[in-house]
Amino acid sequence: MPDAFSVGPVLIPTLRAGIIVSLLFAIWVAARISGYMNLESGLARRVAETSVWLGLIGARLGFVVTNWSGFRDTPWTALYFWQPGYLPLAGLLVGAGYAFWRLRHQEPRQRLRYVRALGTSFALAALLIGVVVAAMQIRFDPAVLRPGDPVPNFTLQTLDGKPVTFSSLQGQAVVLNFWATWCPPCRREMPLLDTVQKEYNTRGVTIVGIDLGEPMDLVRAYAQAVGITYPIWVDAPTRGPEFNRTHELYDRFGGVGLPTTFFIDANGIIRDRYIGELNRAFLQNRIEAMLTR
Repeated sequence: MPDAFSVGPVLIPTLRAGIIVSLLFAIWVAARISGYMNLESGLARRVAETSVWLGLIGARLGFVVTNWSGFRDTPWTALYFWQPGYLPLAGLLVGAGYAFWRLRHQEPRQRLRYVRALGTSFALAALLIGVVVAAMQIRFDPAVLRPGDPVPNFTLQTLDGKPVTFSSLQGQAVVLNFWATWCPPCRREMPLLDTVQKEYNTRGVTIVGIDLGEPMDLVRAYAQAVGITYPIWVDAPTRGPEFNRTHELYDRFGGVGLPTTFFIDANGIIRDRYIGELNRAFLQNRIEAMLTR
């Protein structure tokens, strides 16, 4: 199963969609099970629904609190719920806490039956999420790189037209970002990548942007206009778009949409990947995780 799928121009991460569908399923199941148990199905549905909403907010706030340095300068981005960054344990505690609080006036035996109905519904949702995660781990093409795989060496060019190899970064943690000038979220996250590169370059971290299939002159002009200082790699301009090796490389990395970012440790092993626009807290969190391995 791919990590993401497209609905028109919108790129939707598979896991995120799976979690949303599973939580909606849990709300429906809670109402059905409570009805079979001669409980008030409307109450069970309302408790489950509110628990889901509060749980999502709690998971987001938990991530914000534990990664506050990434939100300190732009705290309003904590409200960008579509961006990555959730702490599942915090969400579970908030959601469960609300459910117990909401049912506090029920007679003890009746309260226990509601808890069983809600617990069963969310356990089934967790099982469904587990199925999605397991399906995403299936390798339909063994040649596609996944987390845990070493990155093979490859050769591209800098914007100065000089050849450059991935092996030249040996001993450094690498954030490899596939992007293109026509991709709005790619353009939005580039200043962030540039800022983080300047902060982490003394700690052995290099951010590299690989432009997907565009002419060198176009990419160079855009990078200069934006003021990007981290390395941008492209293919040789003489090869032509139909022979562009960045497409081959993108396919080898299992690309399904832009932007796509890979986190590669100092030993050249892929540790994580993310499809979609990054935020500062998530980016810092993943970089710090690489540096502490």
